[in-house]
Amino acid sequence: MNKDLWHKRTFTNNNPIDYTCPKCNIGILAIKILESKLMPGQEEMIKYSYPYGISYVFSGILECKNKNCGEVVSVSGIVLKDIQDAYEDSDGQYVEFCYHDYKPKFFYPYLAIIPIGKNVPKEVQEQLKLSFSHFFNDLSSCANRIRNSIELILDDLKAPKRYRHNNKLKDFRTLHARILNYQNKSKNKRISNLLLAIKIIGNEGSHIGKVALEDIIDAYEFLELILDYVYHKNQQNIHERAFEIVQKNKPRSKR
Repeated sequence: MNKDLWHKRTFTNNNPIDYTCPKCNIGILAIKILESKLMPGQEEMIKYSYPYGISYVFSGILECKNKNCGEVVSVSGIVLKDIQDAYEDSDGQYVEFCYHDYKPKFFYPYLAIIPIGKNVPKEVQEQLKLSFSHFFNDLSSCANRIRNSIELILDDLKAPKRYRHNNKLKDFRTLHARILNYQNKSKNKRISNLLLAIKIIGNEGSHIGKVALEDIIDAYEFLELILDYVYHKNQQNIHERAFEIVQKNKPRSKR
């Protein structure tokens, strides 16, 4: 996960962000079209011939630079137009350097904050993509979708939804309790801690204005590790190979 990329919430006409294509996950999205229109209530500024320091809405088209892809992505949001610098030239003319500060709110197709492998079930993919759709405009909703995804991942981990009490099966009343039960049965404390951390962040999504960008990025970073463990087994295979080498006290090539 490119944490530095997703910490950036705005871009300028002079310094666009290198968003990765959501289709090929290789190419960089280049700006093809950006158009803006004055927001309601700002017309008075235009009457005085001063179109700076006020907000516009914008929409545009981005295109993947990968020649084998060429995916097209739409983007929309708010743009602030203002003066960055100014000086008086030798003829006494006032020269202004302007910038446009774009704050995207929506992308479609949604940008992939973390990669989703082909082995990830459709239901989990749907929740993750919905979380991506909210990343730029509603962090609380984003957190809730991330939380939903780990409930589905627990199903794939075969984590019980019920426990036995007095010879009766009862549903776990909280996601927290279900994760702790999975931890006790599987003895997989590393994955359980990641799940619990995501659950705590996801719960913040139920409180208006409580979720910070840094928290969401943490959740995605933890989630990427969980997806790798559950559906791709890359880390698990690495640990297994290392264990095999240590047990036999020789490289695998010497077997």
